[in-house]
Amino acid sequence: MPDDNQYEESDERLLTLRRIAHQVVCLRNVSRLLSDITVAPATVYYKLVHMIPEGFQYPEVVCARLVLGSSEYHTVDFKETPWRLHSEVKAPELPPGVIEICYLEEMPPAEEGPFLAEEQQFLDTVAMELGGYRMRRHIQTMRDQQLRELDLYSSLLRHDLRNDVGVVVGNIDLLRMMLPEADDVVVEALDSIEGVCDRMTSLLTALGTESREPETRILKILQNAMETSEKAFPDMKVQLEFDSELEEVLVPESRLLPLVFDNLLRNAAVYAGPNPEVKMHVRAEPSKVRITVSDNGPGVDDSVKDLLFHKGVSTRGGGLGLYLSREVLKTIGGTIELVESEPGAGAAFVIEIPVM
Repeated sequence: MPDDNQYEESDERLLTLRRIAHQVVCLRNVSRLLSDITVAPATVYYKLVHMIPEGFQYPEVVCARLVLGSSEYHTVDFKETPWRLHSEVKAPELPPGVIEICYLEEMPPAEEGPFLAEEQQFLDTVAMELGGYRMRRHIQTMRDQQLRELDLYSSLLRHDLRNDVGVVVGNIDLLRMMLPEADDVVVEALDSIEGVCDRMTSLLTALGTESREPETRILKILQNAMETSEKAFPDMKVQLEFDSELEEVLVPESRLLPLVFDNLLRNAAVYAGPNPEVKMHVRAEPSKVRITVSDNGPGVDDSVKDLLFHKGVSTRGGGLGLYLSREVLKTIGGTIELVESEPGAGAAFVIEIPVM
């Protein structure tokens, strides 16, 4: 039969397991509380100080206080006593903090005064979790502020650009009235300027919050891009090839999707040489639509092909534009790739977009 010492050791191990299990449950609840950065911080801190006592062996006589900079949160019964345990809360760039635990009455001695060694470790873990939470909230706050400033800046920029474009369009109309018998070169130049203004207006509308619901018919998106580009670049000819069953094919909503094709056509007009010709071939495939955009220019130099879609790269085809085009397509599950073309055949891009 087991002797008394064995019984005592078994009881001690059982008590240790119960204490650890108690702390694990408490830490799980703390982690769940600190995982949601949408809840007001004051609410989180208030709940936290009332959770912490549950991780101690005598929770009914434990009080807690959390000090973060000049702010303080504590249990209703908190008071400083000689039986105190604490842990620092650290978060870079933020005021230091501390979590304090006090027993309201003298308790039996343990490893660290009346406290167990596991309880100090428990409190240190809570402090570390809290430091991570404060850092996440700080980063989110900074990001929200930057987004608000960016939104304000973009609103001001759109407003100013729209006004400036309006002045240019007004001067175009004035020149047409003053030069009714202008030669073809002048007329073509005015038409080109007006086309560029239309393109800028469409871009500002697409980027603004006031724009109407985005077009989802893929052929209509391509036709609009073709018409705008041919008006802005009169020397460029764009051919759109498609099967009749594609006329009502829908793609996911995206205000920026038209700009992908606008960017490709503009690149062809700028880099493909005199009298550029662009072919857009549209083909339906299972669950997606495949669009090939090719031009008759010199193509893409081998030295820059691997960098073409990198952010900030400026190459034939407009590296930054192509990077943004790929990012826009990613948001709707689409892709864009440069494909190999025959020598001297020009650049060719394949865009694949899921259909609705």
